[in-house]
Amino acid sequence: MPNTLYTIAGLASLSALAGIICLYRAWLHTGVQPVRRWLGWTLMGVSAGGWSSVFGVEYGISIATLIVILGVFVVIALNGDWPSGPPRQDKQRATASAAPRATYVIGLRGIARCLVVVILPAVSGVSAGLLFFGVANLVDSSRLIGAGFVAIAVWTLAVVWCCADRKLLRPGAALVLFSAASGLYLLPAA
Repeated sequence: MPNTLYTIAGLASLSALAGIICLYRAWLHTGVQPVRRWLGWTLMGVSAGGWSSVFGVEYGISIATLIVILGVFVVIALNGDWPSGPPRQDKQRATASAAPRATYVIGLRGIARCLVVVILPAVSGVSAGLLFFGVANLVDSSRLIGAGFVAIAVWTLAVVWCCADRKLLRPGAALVLFSAASGLYLLPAA
């Protein structure tokens, strides 16, 4: 029995790492590559299924997610484009009156981006977790674990979306609408 356990766990880990590599290669290449993308996501799902068959659904999904996180970190660390020194400073010519205003505007944009990237994804994640907890027809412990997983997943995806999108208005508006709609849906239940 322990050999079977280690075999399934090892195959599930290899499946997760193969899925990460498939997705990474699909995203590196230009053009549409749906086969690599779907194969990568499927391999990660197989990994979660393998770990769940060994340790149960709650622990299996958590272990598979942790392996994916560590694998992505290793792939990015090994293949990342790391700067080799301090950034090059270009000389700027600006008038004395324009410099403080430009610094002020850049500072306000930075504060707004920080607030949108930090606060809105957290609120959306909590809203998604509460929505799952309120809607799911499961035992309380399963609802709680599922709500935590959904909250973390939505929070992570929202942070990635906010950081990746060039126009901050799109993810900001979508996250505000999602949080407001889920709050209004849960309001009569409270």
